[in-house]
Amino acid sequence: MTKSYAVLKGNNYFLSLAELQALIGTNNIEYLTGVAIFESDQEKISSRSARIKRNGDLLLISDSPEEINEMIKDGCYSVKEDIILGSQRNEFNSIMTEILKGVKVSKRCDKIDLIFTDGIILLGKIRDEIDSKSMIIHSKKKPYSQSGTMNAETSRLLVNLSRPKNTVLDPFTGTGSILIEAKWLNYNCIGVDLDGKILEKAKVNLKFFGYDCDLILASATKLPIISVDSIATDPPYGRSTKEKGEELFKLYENFFISASEVLKKGSFLVFATDSKFDFTDKLKENSFMLKEIHFLYSHKSLTRAIYVVQKR
Repeated sequence: MTKSYAVLKGNNYFLSLAELQALIGTNNIEYLTGVAIFESDQEKISSRSARIKRNGDLLLISDSPEEINEMIKDGCYSVKEDIILGSQRNEFNSIMTEILKGVKVSKRCDKIDLIFTDGIILLGKIRDEIDSKSMIIHSKKKPYSQSGTMNAETSRLLVNLSRPKNTVLDPFTGTGSILIEAKWLNYNCIGVDLDGKILEKAKVNLKFFGYDCDLILASATKLPIISVDSIATDPPYGRSTKEKGEELFKLYENFFISASEVLKKGSFLVFATDSKFDFTDKLKENSFMLKEIHFLYSHKSLTRAIYVVQKR
């Protein structure tokens, strides 16, 4: 297998790393600040991701500008410079002239990465880049949205963390943000919601992008499905939700029971909620093994907790 690297989105490197682990199917990853190093023959990683900026073949790791230059001199490259820690910019800029000595720089040539992190330089051949445009379009262009709707980036992240094989189920469909990302990633998709009007809006949103999912008018606490290999969802928890206090916790508890009944053994449930809630015990009671909890700041009134759990 090829020695590979991935450049991770900042503000939560551990969450970006978790998405990479889900996409490549291994935890055997070496980590430098903002960069992951691993072995994989997969080329298309970043373009399917929400939080991986670029990936490619790792050519060299060195603290010597001369050694980097020796590998690329007399060649023609489109160079992407990335200084992971801004405080190191002056140090990096001072050695760039030496690194690029004898190198023709042109956007028409092969793309390479020069990444400066933790006092060393990584040289890589870029294979794939994040598709930010599709996430912007999915967030901004869909006909219907509502207060608290999850953006496309976080929706795509949840789908990837749920590690689908064939089908993604969203039991709290809302306007369909998660289903849109699941279909864009070329998975089969099933959406369930108790609100017929909101389900119709999800249908319109999906159709707008040329997507089609199975939409079912039903409760997330009584899922009318035999089995599924992944669940990614965004249950109610914000200020706009109708359920409060004990009623809200009961909704989650009954959802966990229903999800456990339909989710195949070894498959993943991924959901977002308010970080002030703790569902660890209830998940364990319903045959779920907690793998990860990630915290993602949304705004001053909300930090999301993203639970990644596996059916035992």
